[in-house]
Amino acid sequence: MSAAPNCGRIQSAESAFVAQIKYQPPRRRALTTPNLRTARITRRQALVAGGLGTIGLSLPQLLRAESRSRTKSAKSIILVVPWGGPSQHDTFDPKPDAPAEVRSLFKPIATRTVGLRVGEHLPRLAAMSDRFSVLRAVSHPIGTHNPATHLMLTGYPPRVVNQELTKAKREDFPAVGSVLAKIRPSREGVPSYVQLPLPMIDNGAFTNGQNAGFLGTAFDPLVVTQDPRSGNFSVLGERLPAGVGPDRLDSRRALLEQLDSHASRASTAAAVQDMSACYARAYDLLRSAVSSQAFDLSREPERVRDRYGRGIGQSVLVARRLMEAGVRLVLVADTTENTNGKWDTHGDFAKPLDQHLRESDQALSALLDDLSLRGLLGTTVVAWMGEFGRTPKLNTRTNGGRDHWPHCYSVLLAGGGIQGGRVYGSSDSLGAHPREGRVRPEDILATLYYLLGVPLDAELHDPLNRPYRLCTGSPITPLL
Repeated sequence: MSAAPNCGRIQSAESAFVAQIKYQPPRRRALTTPNLRTARITRRQALVAGGLGTIGLSLPQLLRAESRSRTKSAKSIILVVPWGGPSQHDTFDPKPDAPAEVRSLFKPIATRTVGLRVGEHLPRLAAMSDRFSVLRAVSHPIGTHNPATHLMLTGYPPRVVNQELTKAKREDFPAVGSVLAKIRPSREGVPSYVQLPLPMIDNGAFTNGQNAGFLGTAFDPLVVTQDPRSGNFSVLGERLPAGVGPDRLDSRRALLEQLDSHASRASTAAAVQDMSACYARAYDLLRSAVSSQAFDLSREPERVRDRYGRGIGQSVLVARRLMEAGVRLVLVADTTENTNGKWDTHGDFAKPLDQHLRESDQALSALLDDLSLRGLLGTTVVAWMGEFGRTPKLNTRTNGGRDHWPHCYSVLLAGGGIQGGRVYGSSDSLGAHPREGRVRPEDILATLYYLLGVPLDAELHDPLNRPYRLCTGSPITPLL
């Protein structure tokens, strides 16, 4: 996809941005030592503390995190990514009084929230706006898909940001789902981080920020590429092959572990260790009835499937089932295969755009309804956010298209401790720049971590044992 206009100015802003926060190792601070004579620590706490120490969480940090988590209600996150960059003007920040070349081709409609109007193709969300909040002044300087996605999902820019087709690398900072898989893993037999229905790929380049980066492949997402819209949706490999029962599976695993033991003595390479962890995760999934049932959409009544919609809503429904099974973070990539064209509306996309908006409206409203009825909205954070927004002015060369615009766009947050019926921040009269309440992607991630009781000052270590602060942002406290 083509780059945003005024590319030179955007790239210079990106360079300054990277110079400011690119992977700055935090200064080490002295940590108080607990009194071992009086402290009572169980064997389990000691083992957990020892394991967390490998990623930079000391015992004092761990105890503080546990104390915080008791006051936070969130347990999991459903992150829906309309990849490609939806327009703020057509969704949650219409500008009906702006000039014709700026305002949306769609009409604004009222909501249950004072001061909040949304695009006409979001009527279900408009009727339940008291259940979510809107950030109207999210802003950063990266105007290309892949590096902007890395920033959105990790809180850090990638090492290279001035190329549209930047590819994911193992030295990248880990995605929020991978961090939670490391620090807040799901129970045994349940994956911690699942992505569906597709990976995000921009013209052949696997997008930065989706996987575990320097944490290793063991913390990559379980990517499900089967289509949930089909009548026989299933996850390849999550059922045992014909003729292979649990006992035989255990025998195969024991044999593999013996082979792995010999291999690990011959090589301590990270790739060997990662492969062993991946095999262990695969066997856990095969043995887990919970995981198999979570992916089984045939257990849902047809009326429920219809309520979510037969488009992206089916993936959102699977996300709800996975969350109920104990998955820590589910990323629903609302995209098309090998491209971001669904939401990357440079050209005459008015007609398909209204369809995409109606699908999202149906899926998100069904999810919020469903979670509320099940008593799960308080423990589940729901986020709908793209990597950037669209230019304030419509393209003159096309009918209704807009280009990349990271300087001001809108994000929806709900559940897990987020107040409903709030609008945080505002844009200028054109929807081009924040007027007040500017929020950065790292602030959104800080809010997610905070709601799950994860200490923001924790350190992650790469394979060379270099420390990186988990998050450089600040929680959006007015919404909490």
